[in-house]
Amino acid sequence: MAKKTVKKEALSVARLITEVLINQLGIPARQIVNDTTFVEFTGSKRPDLLISNVEYDGNNNHEFIKNLLCYVEAKDETCNVGDRDWKDAYTQGIEKAPKLGIPFFGVTNCRTTYFYNTQNGERITLNGKLISEFQTLDVFRIIKNKLDASPSDTNIKMGVDSLSSVSEAVFNKKLWELQEEYRAINITNDEKINLAIGLIALEYYEEKAEIDKTRNDAYEYWSDGRQYLPSNGEEDTTKANKLRNLLITYIDRLAEEGSGFEEFSIMLGIVKDLISGADAKVKPTVLQSIYSIVDSMRPMHGAGFDLFGAVYEQFASSKEKKDFGQYFTRRHYAHVLAELLLKDEDVYDGNRKIKVADPTCGTGGMLTESFKVLRANYDASGTLSDEAQKFLSQECFYGLDIKGENISRTKLNMFLVGDGHTNMFCDNSLVPEKPRGNEMLKNDQYDYIITNPPYGAGTILAHTDVLNSYRMEVAFLCKNIDLLKVNGKACIITPDGILENPSFKKLREEIMSVCTIDAIISLPKFAFAPYTKEKTYAIFLTKKHNRNYVGGVIENRATGKFQTSPIWMYIIDNDGYANSDKRFPTRLRNENQQWLHDEVSGYSDNEGNEQKSILFQRWKAFDDKDKPSEWKTDKGENVSLRKGGFIQMKTITSDIYYTLLPEKYLRPYEPNFVDEKSFMEEYELIKEEISAVLDELCNIK
Repeated sequence: MAKKTVKKEALSVARLITEVLINQLGIPARQIVNDTTFVEFTGSKRPDLLISNVEYDGNNNHEFIKNLLCYVEAKDETCNVGDRDWKDAYTQGIEKAPKLGIPFFGVTNCRTTYFYNTQNGERITLNGKLISEFQTLDVFRIIKNKLDASPSDTNIKMGVDSLSSVSEAVFNKKLWELQEEYRAINITNDEKINLAIGLIALEYYEEKAEIDKTRNDAYEYWSDGRQYLPSNGEEDTTKANKLRNLLITYIDRLAEEGSGFEEFSIMLGIVKDLISGADAKVKPTVLQSIYSIVDSMRPMHGAGFDLFGAVYEQFASSKEKKDFGQYFTRRHYAHVLAELLLKDEDVYDGNRKIKVADPTCGTGGMLTESFKVLRANYDASGTLSDEAQKFLSQECFYGLDIKGENISRTKLNMFLVGDGHTNMFCDNSLVPEKPRGNEMLKNDQYDYIITNPPYGAGTILAHTDVLNSYRMEVAFLCKNIDLLKVNGKACIITPDGILENPSFKKLREEIMSVCTIDAIISLPKFAFAPYTKEKTYAIFLTKKHNRNYVGGVIENRATGKFQTSPIWMYIIDNDGYANSDKRFPTRLRNENQQWLHDEVSGYSDNEGNEQKSILFQRWKAFDDKDKPSEWKTDKGENVSLRKGGFIQMKTITSDIYYTLLPEKYLRPYEPNFVDEKSFMEEYELIKEEISAVLDELCNIK
């Protein structure tokens, strides 16, 4: 190999390691070894890229290889999948992998990465989907564990937690590639977001048409653009112009009335403006590269990640993220809350068709995670039949939002997990104006509600006789309870005022009269930062009665049906991100890979066994009243405080305001009293400082 090619390949691999493996996938740098001779294992033929479960110090060769999680042969970006260099790398992998004792290996050109079974040389799939990118360490542990147990297997089955991390990691890597292409064009953050999502929507439309069996071969679709990609990476202006023209025609067709895609017309119009005309911001040759990246994301259906959350994380400014945040719930929170709410729905029963709703669905994060949880539950119980799949796709989930663009987002996100076109509608969830909205918002019809409604000053009076309030969190809480069937369950995220504001005492009394509050989880202050820094809580409740009044008095309270069972309360201190508005991932683990600073995410242990989150494991069982819990902060500081337990109803009702804050009962505030002498000394100091400021102001005048 020529020196120039070797140098170029080395630079490509170094960039892959830094920008993808370390920055995107969070693999520790010291667990990655590149182009180091392991003579005792592979002789003179050194492996290109090794990733282990332990750090490499230059002297622990045997320990590093014994704990090997991934081995990859790397080629330069000019190498194409299937060409001579790729086949040569594959041959080397087949030869070296057994010597390294690893049951699979990869081949990469630093853009695309395939993984192969060492025993039979066939490509590996995850839950039926072929791998074409590097994965996280958790996923590599699972693959190795499964293949150690079944060496000839090529389809690795994974749980929903791990599969979601696969999709997110791969998609984030694709967004990183898009960011690289965006450097060549002068467009705003908003235009970057709309271009990425618009092109993905075009690809999505074709997949949807194929699944729905509505594809019409008389028309051109997204995939027809592949014929206009440059050959061998060489620039071809003629092909580039043809690709642009095809996409413009495609956009015009989908924007027409009756296409079934009109709701995406604004977004697609922005894409058209960016790529059209002689002065287009996105030139045809750059469009080719962007198209190629988006096309490599296929198939999108069933991918299972929050498209909009990922795109905004990559491209949006702080202000744009804050504006977007009112419609967005972070995926790992949405996932664990859905797991907890739906944990008992583990078997599909065709005679009992449950309905799950989010009346303020935003971008659909709560519904997409609920879809994944139910599908995983049915799959684990062996009841995920074709009938169950159809039920999940067409009958189970219902979403409303007041903004039409959010419904477009929800449909697209739902499609990415398996359902993208049913029961998602635009209307005002408090005062519906459309027939479909009125139908979906009739009381007493949903088995489950999972939602993160807006809060703050509103314009619609809350439907309750116990107080007059236009606060949106009050109005939506009342509406969500009404929407539930008797014995239906809900998970509702709410700000702290609902739980502690003295003027809301009668509202809390009403909730505990018509519902059983099963649990209240305190989320960290920065749970949704930088989108919002409002302190929030997740309330889990079961509706026991309809809300009835007699002369302004809560009937169920008067008849002695007030809640008597204790409430399980829990405080989440750590969620895998720094406890500040910066929100960078902490990634702290113990020796068995359990998260040290994340109570809401699952993980795989050293043996590659998938484990549920700490919160899921502790759900409605954990109580540390006899011995406070101990943990480390994101800065490594030791903390010892109470985190969770059951609070008896007599304790809650002994409080004059029926306060429901977990912190009040789990971490009561101890006032720091000062004596009179100390108070007077502090008072005199304050007087002196005020006097000095006043003198300075007088001198200025």
